Amino acid sequence: MLPLSDLIAALKTRWRLELFVLIAVLALVGLWTALSPKAYVATSSLLFAEPSVDPVQGTQTTDQDDVSALLSTQSDVIQSVAVASNVVSSLQLATPDVLARWQAATGGTGDINSWYGRQLLDNLTISPDKGSRVLTLQYESTDSQFAALMANAFAASYLDTRLELRTDPARTYSRWFQDRTREVRENLQQAQARLTAFKRETGIVDTGAADAEAARLSELSNHLTSAEASAAALSARAGSNPAASSEVQSSAVVQGLRAQIASKDAQISQMSTSLGPNHPDLIAAKAELGELRSKLAGEIGNTAQSVRIASSAASRAEAELRQKLNAQRGRMLSLAANNAQLDVLQRDVDTAQAAYDAVAARLQTMRLQSIAPEADVRQLDTATPPLLPSSPNVPLRLLLGAVLGVLLAAGAALGLEVWRPRVRTADGVAGISGVPVLAAVDLSSSRAGALLTGAAR
Repeated sequence: MLPLSDLIAALKTRWRLELFVLIAVLALVGLWTALSPKAYVATSSLLFAEPSVDPVQGTQTTDQDDVSALLSTQSDVIQSVAVASNVVSSLQLATPDVLARWQAATGGTGDINSWYGRQLLDNLTISPDKGSRVLTLQYESTDSQFAALMANAFAASYLDTRLELRTDPARTYSRWFQDRTREVRENLQQAQARLTAFKRETGIVDTGAADAEAARLSELSNHLTSAEASAAALSARAGSNPAASSEVQSSAVVQGLRAQIASKDAQISQMSTSLGPNHPDLIAAKAELGELRSKLAGEIGNTAQSVRIASSAASRAEAELRQKLNAQRGRMLSLAANNAQLDVLQRDVDTAQAAYDAVAARLQTMRLQSIAPEADVRQLDTATPPLLPSSPNVPLRLLLGAVLGVLLAAGAALGLEVWRPRVRTADGVAGISGVPVLAAVDLSSSRAGALLTGAAR
């Protein structure tokens, strides 16, 4: 058993051998790495934003309590055949070589984009970041440019597919609401046509006609009351003694004639005392008195006739007002029935208008949603062609080769020392001979060492 000091000295002495073994091992590792097929992994990432306000409806979007469930669902969508087929179609990867392989494998049945997309999915890896809303897409290929192209293409295809999944239902509902809009528009037009025809038939111009007719009825009722009172009073004066009525008594002509008669009576009385009955002056005065009385009688008759005429006119006016009042009452009853029918037709128009407004507003919302961009997910990182391959792992292989080379170099040096030992230390000499060493000579720098080496030969 060699002492430890001899083993350490052997390692130091055989450094050339050890260096050769290490270089040989590293050369073999380098050759192995160079001959191994290389695989490159390009990485892209998608960010799912926090819940926010819907840009179309202005409402708060629903929060996803389980982020892991959201990311897991979207991972399945990314790895679906639909997304992969869109990648093949968008990049036009169905080259003649791929077409020949597809025909050989399937006999020309099925969709070439879906078939080749399934093969592309084998090299795609989706890994969600724990505790975040980020999905990482990794694509492995022997070509670094193709790996970056596929990673970005899958991200872009997923965004397009997600937008399509969101907007397609909106487009479908948009077409459905468009059909419903035509229906409710026709219902509204029919309701408005019925309302217009009824107004034209009944002559109702506006809804305030009822109030105007009611005011007219009240006015006629007030006029009739006044006419009745006036006609009753005139009828009473004309029916009893028109000559004694206040109209006759208050007439200025009648009062003037009565005053002249009274004056002439007084004059005749004075003349009767001094003149004989056949005196011409007395006879003339009596003639004048008779003429005045005749005029008074005629004026009283005329005034009484005016009272009777006024009474008759008041009665006619009363009858006319009563007739108008009855006609107005009939018109009010007819107008009430028409207004009830008008209210029904107007409610039909209002209901049809409200339905049309609601459907039109919903149609506009669906149209906006069918063209609105996806706002809650976007591509966070864009894949770039990787500089170093992911397989083989060059740094790891070099590190392992260096460790293995060091171990093989040390093993070769120690094995050679065990197979062909050399005495190099005092402890080794003492261990072999069993006697203590009295002195040690450094043969690497002394002339004696050179002589002893020559003698040993």
